[in-house]
Amino acid sequence: MFEKFFRLLAALATLPVFLVIQRSLFIVLPLILVGAFSLSIRHFPSPPFIAFLDRLFGPEWQFFLDDMIAGTSGIISLAVLCTFSASMAMVINQKRKGPFVSPIMATVVVMSCFFVLCFPSANNSWEQVFSMGRGLLPAFCIAVVSCTLFLFLSRLRWLHWSMGAVGHDPVVRDILTVLPAGMITILLAALIRVLFNRLGIPDLHSATCNFLFLPFSNVTDSLSFALSYTGLSQLFWVFGAHGPNLLFGVEEHILVPAVHANQLALSRGLTPDIIFTKPFFDLYTRMGGSGSTICLILAILFKSRDRGARKLCLFALIPALCNVNEPLLFGVPLVLNPVYVVPFILTPMIQAITAYVATVTGVLPCAADTVAWTTPVFVSGFFTTGSMAGPMVQAVNVIIGVACYTPFVILADKLRESQAENLLTKLKAVAGSSEFKAKGIGILDIPGEAGRFAKTLADDLKLALYREKQLYLVYQPQVSDSGGFISGVEALLRWDHPVYGRISPEITVSIAQEIKQMDRLGLFVLSRACRQRAAWKGIVNDTFTMSVNVVPGQLTDPLFAQKVFGILDEHHLTTAMLELEITESSVLEPDENTLNALEHLHENGIRIAIDDFGMGHASLRYLRSFPVSTIKIDRSLTFGDEREINSQIVKSVFDLSRTLDISTIVEGVETREQLNRFMDIGYATFQGYFFSRPLAGRDCTAFIRGYKPSGTSGPALPG
Repeated sequence: MFEKFFRLLAALATLPVFLVIQRSLFIVLPLILVGAFSLSIRHFPSPPFIAFLDRLFGPEWQFFLDDMIAGTSGIISLAVLCTFSASMAMVINQKRKGPFVSPIMATVVVMSCFFVLCFPSANNSWEQVFSMGRGLLPAFCIAVVSCTLFLFLSRLRWLHWSMGAVGHDPVVRDILTVLPAGMITILLAALIRVLFNRLGIPDLHSATCNFLFLPFSNVTDSLSFALSYTGLSQLFWVFGAHGPNLLFGVEEHILVPAVHANQLALSRGLTPDIIFTKPFFDLYTRMGGSGSTICLILAILFKSRDRGARKLCLFALIPALCNVNEPLLFGVPLVLNPVYVVPFILTPMIQAITAYVATVTGVLPCAADTVAWTTPVFVSGFFTTGSMAGPMVQAVNVIIGVACYTPFVILADKLRESQAENLLTKLKAVAGSSEFKAKGIGILDIPGEAGRFAKTLADDLKLALYREKQLYLVYQPQVSDSGGFISGVEALLRWDHPVYGRISPEITVSIAQEIKQMDRLGLFVLSRACRQRAAWKGIVNDTFTMSVNVVPGQLTDPLFAQKVFGILDEHHLTTAMLELEITESSVLEPDENTLNALEHLHENGIRIAIDDFGMGHASLRYLRSFPVSTIKIDRSLTFGDEREINSQIVKSVFDLSRTLDISTIVEGVETREQLNRFMDIGYATFQGYFFSRPLAGRDCTAFIRGYKPSGTSGPALPG
């Protein structure tokens, strides 16, 4: 069942509409963060703090924050409308054939539909229409419907306004082509507004609030009422609507009067007996904001492997302490996020039950006092109840909330990693594709999600190189005389991304080359490998070789040889201890600088190896041009039997290398059968899982120390 649920969430998360909604919410995050911090400071529940700011800055600081709030949180609906429209147009342009739809034009059309449909009545203003409380749900609905309609109409050929070439700017032709689709979309929005006016619905928000209050008009002070109110409020938030605002009738006609009734009872010397009041929900189900999002923040900080989500939660923690949860609603995001919909709705409902039980059993008094809505959790519980009972119940509810959110935080990590794995597979295919290389297309040039993912990795790789964390080397032993002794190791790069896990070396190297960081990465690998080789002095003999991969881009650096010799001197190594491996498929056109660098290195005692030999790019010209010391047989040639063409190729390569006095290493040896077959041909040095998989430095040291010659009976300590 869990597997089916996971697949369903994975499918929903990749739907264009959910992708676009989440992307549009992320884009407005700067407005949300600035607005949230401004709101928290402007309404901070401490008169001494407010008085201190008045003395420090004068009353102007309040006007300044009011302007900040109006220009950020106050226009969220309009901002989301624009970002959704542009994002939807970009996604559709990537997925379909047909005329290009300008994202800016899509935004203009959808914005016009929004103004037509939401033109404020006499009792409202544009400020209310643009706000998150009243305008976010209409903005979402109008954006989804009008943008989808416009993009659909833009596909209809009979609606295209064919103008041919117009001026020198091709964008003008694209805009004119879909011009009728935009005009029809706006016209339909105007007709819908006329229909609403005829039906007596000039204000959609007010009409919706009045309609939603009807089921609660005759409710009693019962647990079923509390659960219905809490669950429905959360459900609206899931769809981008301010739940308490839409259910304002419940607050105005039921919850606030209940507080007044409790206060009246106290004034008469009676015990308050109404449980469900506005402070009840504010104190115990909206800690950190609607959805008890402070619990989600703690769950992410404790359990999530998503470094970006944890950083966002650290930013969101301060406003969340003042019960402002917009950074999470837009940053995680929680709006229309299928992963968190269940705990977002159920957590406050469970907390309402807990607080209800505590009140019925006498642990909590019925709330008769109110505090400012921005009062931090625990502080609010103490001031409202006048005892530690309030903070204790809040603490219990926080623990319950964290427990409710935690499994879904783990699920979100798994879902993100699954999506990242698919994108990494695409990137790896491009990194190893000769077709893309021939066309000059790199990983960062890929369109769509994979390309954006590659750019994210590129930024993270720069950071990893600067800090020299996440990146490390492993070493795979090379065994000579069919298991007689270990003659060397190959250093292999690994990148453990803190969010996406293991990134393949092909992707890492390709990205490094495209962002002009290959020199830094190559020197990092060479330095770490030489440091490890120096640590093995006294454990291995002086002929033990450390093989390090280099790319042609490094060889074109006129100072490359000097840098190599400098690293060897730094670690007190001789040149004979180092072998530089060049992938054969990457040196199709060796230039003069490359050849000169290789000659200089070889003349000073450094061995040169051609890796992946036999993949179809080899030629006698390379063997004549390069000062080759070693040929490494590609693992693709290790499979097959004596009658297959692979065996004939490896026999020919062996004869050629013996004639030219070039050493050979067979890569990818995994079975005794493969080992015997190559031994029969005459090969003597091997590398592969049959002997050992790549090992971390400490493990490789233990392998070398404990290795026992095995003759032809197999390795003594396979990895």
